[in-house]
Amino acid sequence: MNARGAIAWGVAVWLAGAGTLAAANAGPRVELPPMMVEESVSGVPWLYVNAGGTEFLSRCSAGTTRSLVEGWLDKLQQVRALVPEEFLGRMDPPSIFVLYSQDLQQTVSAEIQRELQAAGARSGGVDIAPSMRLADRDLHGSIAYIDEGRFDAAGLSIAPSHVRFLVQIRVPALPAWLVDGVERAWRRTDFVLHPITLNPLVWENEGESDALAADPLRPRAVLPASELFANEARRAVETRYPRRVATRASTQELLVRWAWVTGGPVRDAFWKLAAQAAEGPITEEQFEANFGFDYAELRDRLSDYLPKAVRETAWISPGKTPAVPDFTVEKATPNQVARVRGEWERLAIGHVRRRLPQVVEPYIAQARRTLRRAYDAGDRDPRLLATMGLCEIDAGAAAAARPWLEAATAGGVVRPRAYYELAWLRWTELPRAAGGTATWPFAQLAPVIAPLRQTLPQAPALPEIYALLADAWTACELAPNREEWAELERGARLFAGRPAVGLPIARALARHGRKTEAAALLAAGAAFPMDEETRAGVEKLRAELAAAEER
Repeated sequence: MNARGAIAWGVAVWLAGAGTLAAANAGPRVELPPMMVEESVSGVPWLYVNAGGTEFLSRCSAGTTRSLVEGWLDKLQQVRALVPEEFLGRMDPPSIFVLYSQDLQQTVSAEIQRELQAAGARSGGVDIAPSMRLADRDLHGSIAYIDEGRFDAAGLSIAPSHVRFLVQIRVPALPAWLVDGVERAWRRTDFVLHPITLNPLVWENEGESDALAADPLRPRAVLPASELFANEARRAVETRYPRRVATRASTQELLVRWAWVTGGPVRDAFWKLAAQAAEGPITEEQFEANFGFDYAELRDRLSDYLPKAVRETAWISPGKTPAVPDFTVEKATPNQVARVRGEWERLAIGHVRRRLPQVVEPYIAQARRTLRRAYDAGDRDPRLLATMGLCEIDAGAAAAARPWLEAATAGGVVRPRAYYELAWLRWTELPRAAGGTATWPFAQLAPVIAPLRQTLPQAPALPEIYALLADAWTACELAPNREEWAELERGARLFAGRPAVGLPIARALARHGRKTEAAALLAAGAAFPMDEETRAGVEKLRAELAAAEER
């Protein structure tokens, strides 16, 4: 999201003094999340808004906070005008959004500045991003620094990377040709102007686009539909050919733009095809049933549209969008400050650990302080407890996480990852026989299975939940009942494109006598790319199934 001249969204600010520390050949610069000042340092009150599935925590004025929340929710409505709701991922835990108007340097303690400067001397430098979006497996958060004197909510827009995130987390997963195409098409989209404006498409590069605009008969390589809709295994091979990758990227964007701009039955057919593609590989027969013409005609239509797309601006009316829901800007309670701020600080831990692990400890300490402050004041909100547990997991202190996760799940928290992490901790504590082939009675596995089943109705569905659930049933002496089998079958459908999920489910099927179904599940996953460990597991199970059939 950006507000022209108002929110520096995704633009790094060089840490004061660090620029002189980086050697010319020191390597790439590292971008880190900001660290907010402690409550005792700043007397500016926090404000809180809960609206549209997002919790906002703001140190801006009430007027700026209201304007930004209204603008954000309005722009999300416009996202849905181009990408229907059913194709956007759903997360039951609210997202978080922290708004700040203070000087950036006030957010970085003297301790962290020293460590960052030292780290900058050993790397290409350290940036503190004034604004950033971070995501966990079941929640995402953003922070934005606002110049209130220049802020104008009318200039807000949703960044292509955020739209990609919303489309990419959808379950069942949408095909890569759609995810990539939507993101690229979004780069040309302007939501500040009305109606929605699509600036001219860039086909491969500016020079080629200008040539096509000047000469509509110029030869061009539009990817055939049979290759455009190819499965992931075939697409993976293309990465060796840069020109092919560029042609695919441009054709995907062209397809999405064509469907958006043409509108009407074509746009409806496009989204119907997208839904079918999420269930499995699409065929030309399916395509023709939706559009009324075949693959060859699609390529011709895209090729005919291309010169117009690179030459002209297009406009799309969003139609009548729902009104922004009513909300209240109120002074934040200590619980709200701790939960939202602590959640953001927890999200930062993983990012820092991946980018610059030598400075992760101050981030861990700050997240713990923020969360613990509310707990010590008597707060026992299950959402707070879940975040405290996940903070310890992310900090590498699994044993310390256990009591927080136990309390949070006992309180019925809506947080899929909390249930998974608790189940995983219990799973790792089970006694293992030599070779790791132990089986246990159901009573021993129930503490693992119960939290996994408890979180299945919550969104998002996490692949690791179904994989661990399948592992537990494979190790169980008791076979699943009808309802429990249905849960595993649902996991196989939701993650049909992930052999790393299909494999443990196939193992559970084979373990309890459903060998034909196990073989069919392995066969269905063969069309998708897999890592070496998964491939070895698939081959091993196939060999075991074949040997059992011969006996």
